[in-house]
Order: sequence, then structure tokens, then C-alpha cells
Amino acid sequence: MTWKKKRILPVFVVLILLAFPFLVSQFTVQIGITTIIYSILGLAFALSMKVGLPRMDIAAWWGFGAYTSAVLMKAGVSFWLTALIGPVLAVIAGLFFFSICLPRGMMAFFVFCMILSIAFYQVFGSVPVLGGWGGITGLPAPMIGSHELVTKTELYYLCLALLVFNIVVYYLLYTSKTGRAWNAIGSSLKLSSSIGINVVKYRMVNVLIGNFFIALAGSFFVGYYRAVMPAIFSFQAGLFILIYLIVGGFSYSIAGPIFGALIVNFMPEYFRFTREYQSIVTSIIVILILMFLPMGILGWFNLKAKTWLVRRKWYPEVLR
Repeated sequence: MTWKKKRILPVFVVLILLAFPFLVSQFTVQIGITTIIYSILGLAFALSMKVGLPRMDIAAWWGFGAYTSAVLMKAGVSFWLTALIGPVLAVIAGLFFFSICLPRGMMAFFVFCMILSIAFYQVFGSVPVLGGWGGITGLPAPMIGSHELVTKTELYYLCLALLVFNIVVYYLLYTSKTGRAWNAIGSSLKLSSSIGINVVKYRMVNVLIGNFFIALAGSFFVGYYRAVMPAIFSFQAGLFILIYLIVGGFSYSIAGPIFGALIVNFMPEYFRFTREYQSIVTSIIVILILMFLPMGILGWFNLKAKTWLVRRKWYPEVLR
């Protein structure tokens, strides 16, 4: 296989991502930004699934990061500083909350996370300093020096850089000793305990890393929309993150949630379905995938389409 053919697919993807804002309308760029943010949330969900912990609290920590940035920015703190403070506080708060439920097993964690998500949603709408149910609006734009990042193109590249950072960190984690321990826990809880793996400790590290990136996505969400309100961080919003993995494929911890977010966000939005029909369209997509592609779209690609690409020597060996 020639060098060019081995690398044609990843090079093509990179070029498309870099040129994306100049190839499409501003409306599509806006969907792209939203998709990137949701992809980061999906990556955090896939991270927790590595250790057998389905997270129902992603919307809560997403809102935690967003509201932390919003409140601090309203007080005059730089966006970049708030984007660090929010994730750090999310890790500290997560350490407190998760120390209650993690030692009690997966089911306790699952139920606790659902309750936490509902409780955070009520706090976001009820506490006056958080703006009540109307939220916080009129926030300043992120700045680099004296330049405000206000155009969709600039904010797209900012969010794309965050996504790349997430992918690199997750890839390094998955290929490390910690990642191997996560895989062991996800494969067999009893077996991993019997060979000396501290299940609670590794699970705690996993969900706290997830908290950091979920809250960071919340900060970048505020940097783009310059407003925040409780309705965005409802329990239902957290359920959509699970859909991304179903659509993309549970077996693909990095590519799965990204591809799933791409499909779920672009199809209803780009074809301009009204809000009341978006949930219906999304539900139909998920049902059809569960019926005909139970391993997700990437699972189908791995079994069917990849063979066709490999025969033509277009599929890079590094991705096999």
C-alpha cells in the first residue's frame, strides 16, 4: 500500500474540518459548533461506560460548568479563567458526591446520578444569583488580547481545538495503564477485583476526569451563546447523550459519540424540522438503528464498508 493511499482518509477528514466554515452557510457552522460541544459530552459518557457506569448526570455537570462561567463572567472575570475554575470546582464537588455512591456499586451510582441531575436543574432555576428560570444573558464574548471572539467561524475553531484536546487526552488515557485497568473493570468487575485492581479508585478517577471535561464543555457553551438558562440542562438533555453512543456505536469510545452527535444533531436541524418534530425524527432514527444496526453505524461500517475500502487500499492501516 502506498503512503498516499494509507493516509488519504485521515488527511481528507482533517482538510474538511479545517475548511468547514468556508464551505457551508453560517447556519450550518452554528450546528457544527453545537455538535462539537455535544460530542465532548458524548465522549465523557463513553469514558464512564469503560468502567460500567452509565452516567445520567451529564446535564448537571454541564450546567455546573456553564453557570460557574456565567456567574464569574458577569462579575468581570475573564472567560479563560472561568473555563479553568468551573472544571476544577466540578472535580472537587464530584469527589464529594461520588464518594457517597461509588462504593455502593453501579445501581446506586445510576440512581444517585439521576437524582443529582434533577436536583441541579431545580437549583439552576430557583437560586436568584443564577438568574432564576430566565437564566443569565448578556455575557461578554471570549477575548484573545483585545480581540473579541464573536464570529461563528472563530468560535468554531475554538470549539474544534477543545474537541481535539479531548480526543488526545482520551486516547492517551485509553492506551495507558489506567485505561487497561478501566477495560478490565468494564469486562469483569469480579475478575478485576480478584487481581488487585481497586475498582472504586479507578472508577472515581474515571468519573472525575469526565466531570472536568463536561464542565469545560459547559464553559465553552457559554463562551459561544453568551447566555445560560436552566431549560438547556434538563434531565432529558442528558438522555440525548446516550443516544449518541447508540447511533455511533458503543464499541467505539472516541469515534462513536462524535459520529452519533453528528448524525443526531445535523439531520433534524439541517432539514429544519420544527422543535416538536425533532424528538420524533430522532426517536425514529434511534429505533431504526437499534432494529437494523444494533452495533451502531460505525459497527456496520467496520463489518461491511471497511472491507470494501480495504480492498481498494483506501483505508489506513492505523485505523484497522
